[in-house]
Formats: sequence, structure tokens, C-alpha cells
Amino acid sequence: MIYLTKGLLNKQYTQLDDLPDFSHLVKATRAPQEALNMTDEQLAEYKSSSVTYALYGAVNGRQRRDDVLNRSVLFIDIDDESDYQTLSNRLANLFTALGINFVIYPTISNGIKDGARLRVGVELDKAVEFEVYKKIWLVITHQLHVKGDITAINSSFKQLQGLYVKTSQNALNEPIITTDGAGLPVDKFVSVYDKNAGEYQLKKAHESRENIATNGNVPRWARKNTAIIACLLDPEQSYQEFGGWDNMLTAVGGWTYRETHGDKRATVNTVASVNSKGSVPISEQELKIKIKSWFRGWTY
Repeated sequence: MIYLTKGLLNKQYTQLDDLPDFSHLVKATRAPQEALNMTDEQLAEYKSSSVTYALYGAVNGRQRRDDVLNRSVLFIDIDDESDYQTLSNRLANLFTALGINFVIYPTISNGIKDGARLRVGVELDKAVEFEVYKKIWLVITHQLHVKGDITAINSSFKQLQGLYVKTSQNALNEPIITTDGAGLPVDKFVSVYDKNAGEYQLKKAHESRENIATNGNVPRWARKNTAIIACLLDPEQSYQEFGGWDNMLTAVGGWTYRETHGDKRATVNTVASVNSKGSVPISEQELKIKIKSWFRGWTY
């Protein structure tokens, strides 16, 4: 089943069943939304309000708070230091060699932020629940040595993926689409994981930037401030560096609390604003409970 929303704040899915799931993704990639001749700032607003987001699989309901039962297309969001052409071709060569149907396309941040900003959608030969989805994701990212966004396997199985949007900034990087293969053989990939589960732990598949050695004389506080500011501007693209959405909100709140000398109102408003920019934001009631708890650990 195909579930769509327009913009990050829409709480209800539009449900479609007129096409097979992967076919819809292919169609949306071949005939994308266009957001041409926009500034980087305008694209940030467009991403929040107008981009179409998708989830393929089965949901127990029509609201984004409802449980996701399974997923039929596996997505990997990649933020890599390579360039789009090099990395997309490497990924395409692997999937083509395996005879797997896939799409690769630049995200809306491609051409704005450094590195290879791209999204991979892989057809699965059957819909899978969370634990199986996680195993497949870990095997692929580990074998390809890519750093994927861990949200869908670590924090929220409900994560939506933005469909391809052609912008003036990413227009030079063309999508790659293969439809003459088959769905990824789920059972075979699960077997690979199960035979050597220790090799495919999250730390192997995705190492946060905090654990990667850095060069130069940039002070630790400056690097931290840079990371926080990135979250304030575009948390959806930055929160994985903190190990999850909740961790990112905690970091943003603690930082704001210190920098405002204990201004609780400013801190609450900042955390709420950042949370609202997420594809699956924490509910208002749940966020209030979390912030109340977090305040006990924040100092200034």
C-alpha cells in the first residue's frame, strides 16, 4: 500500500492502491516535483510545506501516529563525503549485479550541502516487519561502507522519505532507475545477517561523526555549536549525528538553556520549533513530559 503526505507537518496519510508500491516510486522519480530557481532558504521552506513524502507497506490506520506494520520498499538515506556520481554509480553497480530493482536520486539537500546527498529505494520481494527490515538495512550499509540515516531502524519505523524533487541545485545529478530485475531476496539477506550477526551491528554500519577523528585546530565547543546550529536550521538532515531524534532535542534544549542563562520559555519554544520540523515529530503532550524530565539534567 502507498501512503503519502504533503509537507512535514501533515498528520494524515493519503492512501493509494492504484499501482504496485515500487512502481509508484519509479513513476514519482521519472516525473518528479520541480522546485527550480529557488534559493537555499526557499527550498528549506518548500521541503517543510510542499514536498511529497511516502511510506510503502502497511499502516494500521491513516494517521502518522498509527503503527507501521511492515514496509515493502527499503530506503537508505546517505550523507557521504564522496560525490553523487561516484557513490550512486557504485551503489547501482552492486544492485545491478544482484539483479535487484532500485532507484537512486539526489535529495533536496544535494547541491546545497557538501558531499553525496542521495536516497536509495530498493524493492523487496515481500513486505517485512521492523526486525527484518533492520537486518537487511544493516547488511547493505555495512557491505557498501556507507553511512546511512539510522532513523528507520533505530528511532522510528514510521519515518517517511521525501520523493525526488528536481531543483536547480541538484539538477546536474540524474536519478538512476532499474526495473528489469526483481525484488531484493529478503530471506537470503536475513540469512547473511543471522550467520554473522556480530559483524552487522549498528556501530559497524553507521559511525557518528563524533567518533571519527578530526583534523585541524577547531575547538570542541565550536564543533558542537556548529552541530547544534545545523539542527536548528534543518534537524531532519542533522539529528542522526546525535544518535537519534530524542538525543538531538535534548542537546538542542540543553544548549539553548545554557546560552540563554536558564531561560525556560526560550528553551521550550526552541525545542518545540525544532521538533515540529521532523517528518514524525514527537506529539505535543509527549514532548511536554520529556522536556520536564530533561530540565532536571540541564544546567547553566
